[in-house]
Formats: sequence, C-alpha cells, structure tokens
Amino acid sequence: MEWMKKVKMAADRAREEVRDIVAEPKKQLKRIKDEIQSRTTEEDFVEYDLDRWMDEIKQMNVDIKTMTSTIVIESDDECEWKRMIKVRKREHQSHVSKSPQRSEKRVSEVRQLDFNKLKARSQRQIKVDGDYGAIGASDMKLLYCDEDTLSLTDRAGRTTNTLQSSGLYVWDICWSSFLDRFLILTPRTLHSLNVQTSEVTQIKQTSDNKKEDFLRCTCSHQNLLVSFNHNGSVVEEWNMSGEWRMTRRWKPPVSCQQNEVIDDIRFSCDGSHLGITVKVYGQSNQLHVRDRSMNILNNITFPWFEYGYMLVSLPNGQWLTHEWKSKQLHVTDRDGKLKQTLTYDKSVRRIALLGQTCLVLRTGDNELCFHDL
Repeated sequence: MEWMKKVKMAADRAREEVRDIVAEPKKQLKRIKDEIQSRTTEEDFVEYDLDRWMDEIKQMNVDIKTMTSTIVIESDDECEWKRMIKVRKREHQSHVSKSPQRSEKRVSEVRQLDFNKLKARSQRQIKVDGDYGAIGASDMKLLYCDEDTLSLTDRAGRTTNTLQSSGLYVWDICWSSFLDRFLILTPRTLHSLNVQTSEVTQIKQTSDNKKEDFLRCTCSHQNLLVSFNHNGSVVEEWNMSGEWRMTRRWKPPVSCQQNEVIDDIRFSCDGSHLGITVKVYGQSNQLHVRDRSMNILNNITFPWFEYGYMLVSLPNGQWLTHEWKSKQLHVTDRDGKLKQTLTYDKSVRRIALLGQTCLVLRTGDNELCFHDL
C-alpha cells in the first residue's frame, strides 16, 4: 500500500542519518592515523604532538561509548512523511579535551611557549626571494610567497612543493581546518590551495564597483573574517559552508573609527575572541582584544609606526604583535595586557605559528627562521 511505502522511505532516511552519525568517529580515526603515519615517516613531530594524538584518541573512545545515548530519534503523530522521523545528535559534555579540528584544547592544557629561545640561533633557515611578506601555517605545513611562486615546507624546513603564483599579489594567508585548505587573499580575490593536489581555486572576487581592496583574512571553524584596506576599515564575516554567503558586516564606529585603519585581524586559537591592530595616521597604533560581536574588551597603545603592527594568535590564549620590519616583539596575555617585550636579532616582516610550538619569522634579510619554543 502507498502509506506503507512512505513509512518505509521515512525509516530508510532515518537509518541513513544514523549511519552518518555513527560513521563520524571512523572518519576521525582515519584522519588521526593518516597524520601519525605521515608525521612519523618524515620524523616531523614533537612531544606535544604525541600528547595531542593521545587526547584525540581518548576523546574518540568517549564519543563511541556515549554514541547510543546521544542519538535521539523523534517521531511525530502528524503524517508529514518527509519529517515523520527525525534524527538528531544530542551534545555530550566530555571532560576530555577535543581534537583541535573540532574544538581547541583548554588553555591550561596547552604547553607554554618559551620566548627566551628566540635569543638563540634559529634551528632552521630558508632563503626566500623579494619583499613578499605573506606567510601562513597549519599544524604541518608552512605556505609562503616568493617573487613568482608559492612554496610549501614542513617544520624540518624541507620544501615539499613550489607552485607558480600566476601573478597573484598576495596580501595574506590563513589556514582553514574546516576546509582543509590554505586561503590566499589578494587585493581583489580570495583563493584556496589544496595541499594534497596543489590546486589553486578562486573562491571570491570583489565587485567592480567596490573601490576598497581586501587586506587581511582569518578563520575559525566555518567562519571567515575579511578586512578591507581603507580609512574606516570594514570587516565582513562569511560562512564557508555552501554558498560562501556573508553573514555579518561591521562598519565604523564598530569595526574601527572613521580615521583608523585595521592593519591585522586574527581569531584567537579557540575562536572565542578577536585580536585586531589599528592605526591612526601620524598618532598611534593599538592592539584591541575584542569579543565576537566586535566589542573592545581591552586595548594597548603603541607608538606611531607607519607600516602598522602585525599579529599572531598563540595556542595558550596569548597574542604576539610586532612592527613591520622592526626587531621588537610584544607578547600580551589573552586579555590584551602586555606581558613581555623581546628584541629579535633581525628585523621581522611577518610571523606564523607552525603547529603549536614552532615560530617561523620572515626577516628583513629575506630568510625564514624556524624556532622551536
């Protein structure tokens, strides 16, 4: 009978949804296994990685044990056949820290970085070409720009791939664990780089009637923030799932004041806060720590510097900021209070954090310097 077919279709759909939920731990286990095999084969891992892998496996064990209690099947009395049976996964509160790709480790569990190690000679150096400063890093790879190429390397400093940049003038690079891609920002376009296939794909382009250029990008989970290069900088938030639609847009006086420019913007490692550096021409530079609604929680004022201050988000909730082509590095706590100022032995263009403990500095004499902290 017709109604029996519809009931069977609803049941089949519910079973498929349950299978998708149950399959998730299997996918996570494969990801962990593949990463361990890759990193151990290349001898590219440190003590922190062992702890992280163990935490991820413990979390998976908890997830699997609680799987039956977190799947809820709801049935309706009303005969709306497509929605007759609903399957949803109830959130399970765990005391084990989750994988960084699902949520970040608690700050208290993250190894503290020893910035005094920056006084020693870097463990590895790579010579680079030109003044192109953009660099970005994932847990395993560093992507940086030369004059005509994009290059990938690992923590051991071995170049694994060099790509023609096709004339891209790269302003910024960030890593998206949600997409498993690097995102590459030029003044007018946004591209993604698939590390496995080396494929560069254009995702977004500013409209022709838009005068402002892109400047910086940062992402957390499925959210991408992009700032624009002009007085009274605008910040847009895009959802990276599906249509890449804009979900929020901040303008002055919320993004910054009309006479200010946003030099850099970064999500905190857990995605709960934002770090933003702004400048008022001829007057001062500031570091703002903000909540996700752009409210300023704290700020530090630095002396005026024409080229602005760059910013790095650290895994222990701290921030690292520095002047473009200066030797001074400033470490602040998660609340934006200055904790330490260091002097590096070279001028610094940009900094990226490779994994959780390897700081990579692109210096004024065109080197990438790797420091294990």
